[in-house]
Amino acid sequence: MKPNRSRPKHQRPARKPAQPLPTEAVELHIESLSHDGRGIGRYQGKTAFIANALPGEQVTARLTEEKAKFYLGHTDTILTPSSHRVEPACPHYQQCGGCDLQHLDNAEQLALKQSLVIEQLERIGHTQPTQLSAPLSAADWHYRRSARIGINQLSDGEPIVGFRRRGSHLLSQIDSCAVLDQRVSDIFSRVRDALRDSGDIKHITQLDIDLGDQGGYLSLRLKKPLNDTHLAIFTKLAAEYKLSLQQQIIGSDTHNNDAQPVSYCVQQQTLQFRPGDFIQVNAEINQQMVAKACQLLNLSPQDNVLDLFCGLGNFSLPVAYTGAAVTGIEGSMNMVSQAERNAQSNQLDNCRFFCGNLADDLTGLHWFKESYNKIILDPPRSGAASLIPQISKLRPELMLYISCNPGALARDSELLTAEGYQLQEFLVMDMFPQTHHIESMALFVRGKKKSHKKKLFSGKGIKR
Repeated sequence: MKPNRSRPKHQRPARKPAQPLPTEAVELHIESLSHDGRGIGRYQGKTAFIANALPGEQVTARLTEEKAKFYLGHTDTILTPSSHRVEPACPHYQQCGGCDLQHLDNAEQLALKQSLVIEQLERIGHTQPTQLSAPLSAADWHYRRSARIGINQLSDGEPIVGFRRRGSHLLSQIDSCAVLDQRVSDIFSRVRDALRDSGDIKHITQLDIDLGDQGGYLSLRLKKPLNDTHLAIFTKLAAEYKLSLQQQIIGSDTHNNDAQPVSYCVQQQTLQFRPGDFIQVNAEINQQMVAKACQLLNLSPQDNVLDLFCGLGNFSLPVAYTGAAVTGIEGSMNMVSQAERNAQSNQLDNCRFFCGNLADDLTGLHWFKESYNKIILDPPRSGAASLIPQISKLRPELMLYISCNPGALARDSELLTAEGYQLQEFLVMDMFPQTHHIESMALFVRGKKKSHKKKLFSGKGIKR
């Protein structure tokens, strides 16, 4: 009897042993750009994602990792450079993980971002806009008014102040930042110099900067309270930068209760915020974005607008200023309270705000039972997949979707299309120059909902 050499039932076939990565750089042609800013080529029949490579370039690349369906690597030599390649402006660019597209001229950054979102809308969302509007753009540098800066200490006592390194949780030592608001762009070296020879600083984990039009916050995240020496250091630094010093002990819920609010203007409104509140990082683009939103919504005093993920009222208040009635919904009670204060200080009595978890079933909530003819959606990166079937039942004329994640927008576009909405107008916004991050705006217009009528009788299987 021959032995049974077949595999036991349900046992998976053995994987082929992985081939060792090439020890030398390999030559690749870069065809396109990935959603995270890496060049896309092919090696031995598999996709290769290559850092610091641009579409159209011929490069040699070091492959650093092999996955089941792709390789990861970084550029070694640029054999044929793209005509859009530029010299990075920041001396820390090769190490710092804050930016990843400084080697590409800004106009091409924006063009590639637009084409990437359009491609995902077509491939994932099976839709395309009727009209493609011009991108919103502003300053390429020193645009960022909000940042989180890491603080650590080497074994020899030298402080490290900076952002995370590329592909690492370790900090990169930074002297200044070319994308941070010029008012605070040199804060890295100033903090490091002040902390040098001040003793153990490992209980100081990070420093958050949040700027208004005038002033702002310098907020410390701490494992324990500052001692007198470090308190004096940061009090002096905050005063020099005209910032309000805030401290948050990790595990404590006391953060911004006693902080004096800081403000920024958008359209004709002044919005106040406190430490920990979400604000758009690019003030110039935020101004243009809100103006464009009001234009696309074609607002009038007869409109009843639902603003979901409304935050401080960044869209709600300018919309209410046109005379439209606005209902804003936000998941944070602190943000809802601040939005209410902002409405009062701007003397707007035609807007109201409620706290609600927009991932939950909303059908029983009193504000959801009302009629709205226009909706603003500004969801987090995860998008609004669970929300769309619910708000579609309200049958608004227009839905304006503000997106920070092309993949989520594409997925949600398909859901909206299935509910009878057409993507009428689309544009990208240069909210994050020098990085791969993409902010976009999509206007959906109500049409006829697709019907899925069941066949009552197919005629199959009848014997004659």
